[in-house]
Amino acid sequence: MKKRKLILPSLALVMTLSTTPVFASQPLTIQINGSVTSTPPGVHVVKDQVMIPLRWACEQLGARSIEWDAKSKTVSIETNETYYAFTKLLSYVQALTPRDQEKETEMWPLSENAKKITLPRLSDRAVMLNFPEHHIEPKNPITISVNGSPYAAYSAEIRNDRIYVLSDWIQQLFKADVAYDQKTNTLSIKAPDKEEIEKQIRTIEEALVPTTPEEAMKLWGRGEQTRSGALQYAALSPELREKAMEQVKDRGGWVTGGSSPWVGPITVKEEKKLSDTAVQYTVTYPEITSGGSTTGTETFIVEKRTVNEKEGWFITKLLFASPYYTIIPAESQPPEEPITYVPLSK
Repeated sequence: MKKRKLILPSLALVMTLSTTPVFASQPLTIQINGSVTSTPPGVHVVKDQVMIPLRWACEQLGARSIEWDAKSKTVSIETNETYYAFTKLLSYVQALTPRDQEKETEMWPLSENAKKITLPRLSDRAVMLNFPEHHIEPKNPITISVNGSPYAAYSAEIRNDRIYVLSDWIQQLFKADVAYDQKTNTLSIKAPDKEEIEKQIRTIEEALVPTTPEEAMKLWGRGEQTRSGALQYAALSPELREKAMEQVKDRGGWVTGGSSPWVGPITVKEEKKLSDTAVQYTVTYPEITSGGSTTGTETFIVEKRTVNEKEGWFITKLLFASPYYTIIPAESQPPEEPITYVPLSK
């Protein structure tokens, strides 16, 4: 049976309760957005990371709520709107960044306007949420649920009824830039700027407005091929964008589909002109796994509309599609049934 539900990530970390804290020669300084703030009690350094109280970090970075369920050992966090704005921008950047030549030939091409977009540089520092030399998982890790997405926090510590996590969790949970300077014993946290992020998103979306029905179709398709909910969003009418935002918050982000199966090269099976301002497309694509593929089908209507005072072509109805790949549910979905994959040709 082919799985159609989005599989949420689980991060395998390691308990650090037995790890000896490192005590620096000078007191720890914490800077948030360039300003020094009071260091909360119990903060300590383990190797090259700072163990900080999770509730304190949530309060500093504007989380809407944080709740602790002692029975299930679960911390539930609802972040602010900046989180969704940042993940949307990240989705655009990843989808619009050209792949290698072989991969690009399998994907719908970007429009000429899209190719001219100057993409912002986002932090690509790899977060370390576990210590590599440890691989034994404890039986009862703490779970950190962020906007409904759960992560297993094996490295969390509980001290004096407070939960402490590695400082890199702040980058993972709040998309903040986090840096620890061992020489000066300084932890720097820079929260993302919501206004600047939204400005960058507007610039991208204005450049992505499809000028033809074909551009809208290909924008949507590339969004599926790159698992980018943001690129799919850009191809939608205002009404469908509202539905997309509901889905984004339900699933906790802008990533669609999964690592397997994925959408391969897309073929237009039917192009039906409904009027001078409406075209219906039916497309097919291989749903590829490492061992083979089957065929997926979608049908949608593209119409000429004005969005944010700019005329373009947008998807107004998604008639038939798998919810596995799409940011919005279709009016009709493929039936759940056993899937037989055709082996890939060698």
